[in-house]
Amino acid sequence: MSSSKQREKIFHDIAFSDNTRSVTDKYYSIFSIVQKYYNKKLFEAAIGGKSVLEIGCGQGSATPFLAKNGISVIGIDISDVAVNQSRSMAAKLGYSELLGFEVMDAENLQFPDNSFDLVCGSGILHHLNLDKAYFEISRVLKKGGKAVFIEPLGHNPVINTYRLLTPKLRTEDEHPLLAKDINKARRIFNSVEARYFHLTTLACIPFRKFGFFTTLLQTLDTVDTTIFKLIPPAGLLAWTVVLELQH
Repeated sequence: MSSSKQREKIFHDIAFSDNTRSVTDKYYSIFSIVQKYYNKKLFEAAIGGKSVLEIGCGQGSATPFLAKNGISVIGIDISDVAVNQSRSMAAKLGYSELLGFEVMDAENLQFPDNSFDLVCGSGILHHLNLDKAYFEISRVLKKGGKAVFIEPLGHNPVINTYRLLTPKLRTEDEHPLLAKDINKARRIFNSVEARYFHLTTLACIPFRKFGFFTTLLQTLDTVDTTIFKLIPPAGLLAWTVVLELQH
């Protein structure tokens, strides 16, 4: 295992064991907007007995949502702790027959070509060598299959300043996606769609405990949608992108 992989594994073993990411919960208070869109895309792509692979089966995993809708999923993670926690979760919720989990490197997937109708993940690509990851995702996708990922973006100077001030919350090897990283996908996949989320909605975070939070969040999400429609390049200043990749 490479030194970067070892660092990622150690970091996430500790994070999942200690729930150290709970300190960032206030920032994820606005995440319901993008999560709802992501879940909708997963359901549309997976319904009807489709084969599904989730890369990164730890915190933020979509496997409970998919299993709740009767969809079988194989989940992988580089962290043994994440895999063991996911197995325990599946057993506790009664989803063991629908969900399987394995420790695996996403840059070297141990599945045959054309294995899955859907490959998905939340906050995973920016931890990977994208040339290797995109190739492996493309390889295991069936013809006409789709890959859907939620990822952080790396162009907003305010968000990047926060990242610089909180280095212990992330690994030294992760790299929020840039425009060039999205363009890399276009060299491998026939269709690449990017839907951006959370620009002005970031202003909601200080008000997350107030009664008007939900209304404010929905209002600013409408503002974001309008901005991204009228000024498409502004999407790269968002916090988050949902990528849909298809053969």
